[in-house]
Amino acid sequence: MAARRCALWLQGLALLWGCSSLGLAQNPTGAPPAQACSAFSQKSCDECLKNVSCLWCYTNNTCIDYPVRSILPPSSLCSLSNARWGVCWSSRPDEEEEQLARKREERRLQSLQRKHERKLKHDEIRKKYGLLQDSDNPYSRFENE
Repeated sequence: MAARRCALWLQGLALLWGCSSLGLAQNPTGAPPAQACSAFSQKSCDECLKNVSCLWCYTNNTCIDYPVRSILPPSSLCSLSNARWGVCWSSRPDEEEEQLARKREERRLQSLQRKHERKLKHDEIRKKYGLLQDSDNPYSRFENE
């Protein structure tokens, strides 16, 4: 989780640095943007982020003006894990988690298969030497009393 926060923080920092170097962070001409960010609320993240000065919040599906005075949006505006700016994250992390879960399940099944094979092998050895209680072996272990 900390790595994800760090990645989000670095992404935001790079985006702000890129915008400021292009002169997009401030509006030097004083002209209003083509459309207010709030007009894209309840639509989609992609539509909202076409305007570089907007921030999408997944908590309530709102598009708001990015607070340019702070590097990261404050949690009172939108929690950092639900805020998107610059790009909308695709479902890649979910796909990676699903792939890891599938691999984990495959390894678990392989482990169970190996465990079953070992048990069969050990049972054969026990049967051979009469150590298996419910075997059809006419010989049984000699018990000293």
